[in-house]
Amino acid sequence: MTTISTTNLIAVAVIGGAFAAGFFSGPALAGEPEQDAGAFEFRFNYEPAELNSMPKAQKLLTRLERRVRAHCGGDLKMSLAERELVSACINQTMQQAISKFGSDAVAQAYRLRATG
Repeated sequence: MTTISTTNLIAVAVIGGAFAAGFFSGPALAGEPEQDAGAFEFRFNYEPAELNSMPKAQKLLTRLERRVRAHCGGDLKMSLAERELVSACINQTMQQAISKFGSDAVAQAYRLRATG
C-alpha cells in the first residue's frame, strides 16, 4: 500500500512551480548540477497545427491534462488535504501551460472545458 505524505505533496507543488517556469524553455533542474538525482524534466510534444483549430486544441488539452495529472500525482487513498494539493498542482500547471501556448483556440477550449 502506498501513501503520500504532506511533505511529498508539498514537493510536488514546488516541482509544479519549477515545471511552470521552464515548460517551454527547456528542462527545469532542481539543485546544483552535481545533484543529478534531483533533476526534473517535463516534456510535452505537440504540432503547431494543433494550436489553430478548436477540435485539434481539444485533443491537445486532453493529452496535456493526462500528462499533467501523471506529473502531479494522486491516489484514491489520499486525504482531503492531499487531494487539494494535487488539485492545486493540476490547476496551476494547466493554467500556466495554456498561457505558454499563446493560442486563442487552446485558451478557448480550456475555458469551455472548465465551465462544463
